[in-house]
Amino acid sequence: MWIEVKIPYEPGRKLADAYNRAMKTARSRWVLLLDQDVFLCNPRWYQMCLNAIAQVDKGIKAGLIVCMTGGSKQKVLQRVSSVDSSDIDYHISLARSLYQQYGNELKEIDTTITGFFMLVRRQAWKKVQFHAMGSGVGGVDIDFSKRLLEAGFTIWLMTGLYVYHRRGLRKLKFNVEKPGE
Repeated sequence: MWIEVKIPYEPGRKLADAYNRAMKTARSRWVLLLDQDVFLCNPRWYQMCLNAIAQVDKGIKAGLIVCMTGGSKQKVLQRVSSVDSSDIDYHISLARSLYQQYGNELKEIDTTITGFFMLVRRQAWKKVQFHAMGSGVGGVDIDFSKRLLEAGFTIWLMTGLYVYHRRGLRKLKFNVEKPGE
């Protein structure tokens, strides 16, 4: 068992196309789709993903596995931290604490998710592909998870895995001539 990890991107804000291309070209049964601004705070993340798959792969119609998050402007069910901090040490400490408390625990959730970290079962994706939602990137992941649930697939939350999602990273501006400004 192995997981293919992809960071989909498509010029022109065509996120659904990028997700579908990533899933179509993947060779593994499960594919991890990550946003480019996610920091994996727990070095055990890959093994935790394998453990989660092993737990839900036995006769359960699992379609998607997600994790806990925190970070700037994060507004999702899985949110742990309301601190708008880019202090990586803070987020690593939070990841350690959650792992110590919950380990490899999984919890079934019955709500839509945002797609900064989506461990997708290819079999489920083949039935419920990503659809474009207007001209932007917003809503593609929420729509996908909603349709997964409607198709009878389950969504699972790894309560012991935390990632830092630094939304808006691409919008940061740096002054090359005057560092720190």
